[in-house]
Amino acid sequence: MIRNYLNVAVRNLRAGGWYTALNIGGLAVVLAVSLLLFWWVRNELSFDRFHTHTDRIYQINTHFGKGEDEYTSTSTPGPIAVSALREVPEIENAVRIGDYPSATFRVNNQTFTEKGNLAYTDSNFIEIFDGFKVIFGNKNALFPAPNSVVLSEKLAHKFFGTADAIGKSFVSVESNATFTVSAILKDAPYNSSFRRDMYVNLAVLKSLDPQKGGRRSVDDNWDDYSFTTYVKLGANTVPTKVEGKLTAIQGRAHRDATNPSDFVLQPLSEIHLYPVEGNESASKQVGMMGAVALLLLSIGCINYVNLTTARATRRSKEIGIRKVVGAGSRQLAMQLLVESLLTLSLSMFLSVGLLQGIIPFYVSITGESGHFSLFDLHTWQILLGALAFCFVLAGLYPAFLISGYNPIQALKGRSSKAGGALLRKSLVVAQFALANMLIVGTFVIGSQMRFIRDRDPGFDREHTFTFVGRNFTPQFKQALRAESSILAVSTATDTPVNVLTGTVSTDWDGKARDRTIIMAQLSVDQDFIPNFKLRLIAGRNFRGDKTDSTSIILNETAVKQTGIRDPIGKRFKLDGTEGVIIGVVKDFNITSIREPIMPLVIYSHPNQNYRVHVHTTAQLAPVALAKAERLWKQYIPGYPFEYAFLDADYNALYRTEEKTSQLFNFFAGIAIVISCLGLLGLTSFTTEQRTKEIGIRKVLGATVLNITTLLSKDFMKLVVISIVIASPIAWIVMDHWLKDFAYKVEIQWWTFLLAGLLALTTALITICFQSVKAAMVNPVQSISSE
Repeated sequence: MIRNYLNVAVRNLRAGGWYTALNIGGLAVVLAVSLLLFWWVRNELSFDRFHTHTDRIYQINTHFGKGEDEYTSTSTPGPIAVSALREVPEIENAVRIGDYPSATFRVNNQTFTEKGNLAYTDSNFIEIFDGFKVIFGNKNALFPAPNSVVLSEKLAHKFFGTADAIGKSFVSVESNATFTVSAILKDAPYNSSFRRDMYVNLAVLKSLDPQKGGRRSVDDNWDDYSFTTYVKLGANTVPTKVEGKLTAIQGRAHRDATNPSDFVLQPLSEIHLYPVEGNESASKQVGMMGAVALLLLSIGCINYVNLTTARATRRSKEIGIRKVVGAGSRQLAMQLLVESLLTLSLSMFLSVGLLQGIIPFYVSITGESGHFSLFDLHTWQILLGALAFCFVLAGLYPAFLISGYNPIQALKGRSSKAGGALLRKSLVVAQFALANMLIVGTFVIGSQMRFIRDRDPGFDREHTFTFVGRNFTPQFKQALRAESSILAVSTATDTPVNVLTGTVSTDWDGKARDRTIIMAQLSVDQDFIPNFKLRLIAGRNFRGDKTDSTSIILNETAVKQTGIRDPIGKRFKLDGTEGVIIGVVKDFNITSIREPIMPLVIYSHPNQNYRVHVHTTAQLAPVALAKAERLWKQYIPGYPFEYAFLDADYNALYRTEEKTSQLFNFFAGIAIVISCLGLLGLTSFTTEQRTKEIGIRKVLGATVLNITTLLSKDFMKLVVISIVIASPIAWIVMDHWLKDFAYKVEIQWWTFLLAGLLALTTALITICFQSVKAAMVNPVQSISSE
């Protein structure tokens, strides 16, 4: 019986011609795109879940202040891990991870500069994060000596040309410390929050010279917030109970603290999508892309239903004859279900092939690598889940609708029911509503991205490149300034694009004892403010003399939040040093515009400034870079010259939104194409039903334009209804997305008008194609058709 069903199904698919091609091709396209999205969403949701006890691993976050001064940070004091293990029985294990600054290493006769991929950690790191695989070395003795380091496969290959580098040594150029490789980790998977290539034994901090980064009191200094701390709780432990004990420990150690804080635990599985600063853009992007995948699948299924029911009239006599000779509705439904399953299976196989072609395009947009393997169990879960979704939505309804035809009516060719026609029209409305929502999303996201690119951040970032100037000297600065291609040079501890350093150690006259404000802090030289064209609205700039060491400049937000009136000349204490406010600078964006501008304290300790900013012009930039590199080799030999333009750093802050914008453009285009295929199917169905009517109207004098208008107007009404339904829903969704930005565009009414016109125009072209084709048929042929 099944073999017979398959034979009939194959015969009907072959007879379907272009309908079959549209069905299989349309489904294959939406399945390929949707599978890619579901694959990405699953990866995002699986972050950090590959460790054995992920559900019991928590990140300790530090919560400061209250009210408008409330702030939560991932930074914790070094001693909390040691004290937690000693005093909190519910904690089975605790480990610290601290950023190792960018560094240059000498390996044999080569030098390598590594940045952003280095960390300090405790020797029990692998006990908590056991999902990382030790491929060489002893995982039970990860750091056998204070100078031990663990490398990733990738870095071991880079340094030594082989993954098996156990026992080999290299030297840190900055600290002159010698490190010995004690273990090699398999490269961290994509869905890991810890993709470091080098882990340095935290114990080395106790042996290094303080002037070279050493911190001998790392286990005792409660003011050293340089680490992120993770704990593994015992089974069935209540996290809030542990939070209270951790806060009490700090309270006993810090009785006289002027900046009181408490600790909160965050599950490891949440830290990727729900960062502590409250920015939900990552989680919203995952939800949005998951919704887009479902929308595209729904559009594809609606398209399948419309095309299948459009062909129903051609099969009405077949159904009628089968029923007359004894076929039951269940048998007919089974036959049609087998056809649907065969169509879906062919679409699925084709979609896998299309997916391999889409992945390079996806990687070029997102910058995320990955391999969609058919040998991965999770891949099959996604494939079968999508197939089941499509089968339920697109297979069951056509099968039971067509198998339920009255045999006498079917033999007469009158198989269509009013309810079926209403449902088909409703599906077209739903299909175009979904597509229109994607179009609106594309326009709004594009407008926000243009706003980001064009908005004045409050400083001049044009044609400015920056580099880390180790041992940067006044002579080097003067040599740079002497070059005609270089307009200006300044130094600071960070770039103005993204100030990463902050402090809670501040005091001023009138500050309440229990008040805590997190302030960004930036050390600059006297050239920084004029070079970046920052606007001083009160007071003066630094002078470049000894008085600068106790001089403070605040931004407008800092003055407002501290409540200091007439701040010039007032006392301000920063990190234990008494100073005087000499100026107030107009607010400028020091982080992403997703966040409100933070209070900023600017001071001048040029000996701390390791970041050099060089200003030039578009035409002179190549010459300026060449001159800067030549002088670098003269003044700082032995270090590679690495630079970045501030425009590139600024754009990197919005890479997530840029990816979302590009992907939305692609998905909206797919949605419109598939929606038009569905409309094409319904138009074809209608023209087939009205073939004789069209012929009679032409005999009576109707023109092609008259007939095209007659056939088009009903469908255009459906598209207009879809636009009316989609517009308020799209507004709600995009307004929610824009709430992640402190500074954003307003959603304009013309956005919906433009999206609607695009949908209408595309739909009209599709309808007219089929309508004109029907209207141009010889009326004699139309009237005599059966």
